[in-house]
Amino acid sequence: MTPLTIRLVSINIWDLPVALPRTQRSARRHRLLEGLPRLDADLLLFQEAFRPRMRRAILHVLPALHADARARARRWFLLLPMDGAGGLLTLSRWPILSTRYQPARRFRRMKPDERIGRKGCLWTRIATPAGELLVGNVHLYAGNTPVDAHVRSIQARDLLAHGDSRPDAPTVLAGDWNWDLEFEHSERGPTGHAELAQAGFREVAGGRSDGIATMDPRHNAFARYAPWHRPARRLTHVFCRGPGIGPGPEPPSLCLHDPPVSDHFGLRVTLTMGG
Repeated sequence: MTPLTIRLVSINIWDLPVALPRTQRSARRHRLLEGLPRLDADLLLFQEAFRPRMRRAILHVLPALHADARARARRWFLLLPMDGAGGLLTLSRWPILSTRYQPARRFRRMKPDERIGRKGCLWTRIATPAGELLVGNVHLYAGNTPVDAHVRSIQARDLLAHGDSRPDAPTVLAGDWNWDLEFEHSERGPTGHAELAQAGFREVAGGRSDGIATMDPRHNAFARYAPWHRPARRLTHVFCRGPGIGPGPEPPSLCLHDPPVSDHFGLRVTLTMGG
């Protein structure tokens, strides 16, 4: 059987419940909705899609794609309507068989915005022409300190221990991991990336950021949170594990970045399955 090539796009769309000053939320929303159909992606993974209104708009412009079972779920935080899956939304060209939302490990002294966001992993089982594929749409704890990196390592370990993935099943884990291999450092044990590597997951871009940095203050004004520019980093990663699944023929590349639609750029990769 000819291997199936899967085109996957992952992007943190920065659609927060409250519009922040100078973030151009309306203009960014328009550019995102205009650009999504042109991607022609088989799998679309969104992070920080918190507002139900925006989620409905995404589904409207991509009517041919199947949505995860929590795509229209909602909850309320105070008087703000929010989604019911930690800001995660997964769309697929092929039928989705099941959906499960796994909240990330929470801590007593978590930053307030992290607690409100309820990040985690959205697991979807997808019936591709090459067989069943498990996709985990991931968003982990943000921050640049060793303590933040330690939190991410615990969350990654919990993801592996209590998630749906098995070594004998083709699996993709992708999303905004909030780590860059050149800067990630934990003073209390292995990093989250090391945890995944030990579990047998392979990162399709080999961990590199050159040319595919998804957080780049130099070229994205929305990513400038301070008077100085932080180095360009790749916070979005795509991992795969299991029989018959691996990197595809095309190298990873940026998308939804010219002009930017978020403080993150989108990452586009290809995977090969079956054969």
